[in-house]
Amino acid sequence: MYKLLNKETEIITVINENLHNLPFVISIPHSGQYITKEMNSKLNDVILANMDWYLPELYNFLEELDFTVIVNNISRYLIDTNRDINAEDSEEYTKSLIYKKTTFNKEIYKTSLLKEEIKDRINNYYKKYHEILIKLILDKQRYFKKVYLIDLHSFGKQVGADVVLGDNNGKTINNGLINHIKKLFEDNGFHTEINNPFKGGYITKHYGANGKRCESLQIELSYSSYIDKRVFGEEEYPHINRSIMVDCQKRLKKIFVEIGKIN
Repeated sequence: MYKLLNKETEIITVINENLHNLPFVISIPHSGQYITKEMNSKLNDVILANMDWYLPELYNFLEELDFTVIVNNISRYLIDTNRDINAEDSEEYTKSLIYKKTTFNKEIYKTSLLKEEIKDRINNYYKKYHEILIKLILDKQRYFKKVYLIDLHSFGKQVGADVVLGDNNGKTINNGLINHIKKLFEDNGFHTEINNPFKGGYITKHYGANGKRCESLQIELSYSSYIDKRVFGEEEYPHINRSIMVDCQKRLKKIFVEIGKIN
C-alpha cells in the first residue's frame, strides 16, 4: 500500500499556513505512504504495517475549523520524523530513526543501507519536516502568547482505550488543559486514558519541553474507533469501514470545535 516518490510528489503538506485565527499547530507525522525507488529496490517481501492509517482524511475537517496542519507524506519506514535526530542505531523500531525491522519484527532490507542513503534521508525528509514545523510554531508565537502543538497518531493494539492522550507525564501541557480535553473525548463516547500506555513521542516531548510559549499534546486514536470495529493483530493494509469512519469523524469534529476555543 506504499507509493513511490516521483518529481511531482508533495513531500509535506501544510494547511492554513498563513491563517492565524487559532493558537494551534496540528502535526501528522506517521500517515505518509511514500518511499523512494532506492528503498523499494532493497525491500524484502514485507508489509510496512502499523502506520497511522488515513488520518489526513479522518481529520480533514481541521482545515474548515481554521487549524494550521502539517502532514508528512513520507512513510515512517523511510525515516521517522517522530524520533530524535540523534536516536541510537537500534534493532528496535521504537528507538530508531530509520527502522531495520517492521513493527512486527520482520527484517525490512535485503542489504544494509549505505551511509550516504541515511544522510540523504535525514537531509531531504527528516530535517525538512522539522524546519517547517518550527517555522509554523514561531509564526504562531507572533500572534499568540502561548501556542499549542497537537501531534496526531493512531494505534492497532488493544490497550483498553479508544484514545490515549500523552503529555510525558505532565511535562508538556498543563494538567487542567489535558483533563479538559480528556473530558471532551469522553463526552463524545471515547474511552480515554492519559499517558497509558503512550506518553508522547519525540515531537511532543521536544516541542513542549519548555512549558512556556509552546505546550504540546499527543493524541493516539485506536484503529477500532475509525477504521473497523475488530481486533488488529496481524500485518495488513487495513480497509476502511465507511460508516465507522464517518461516525468517528463527526464526533472528532465536535471535539476540535471545542479545542479551538482554548486560548
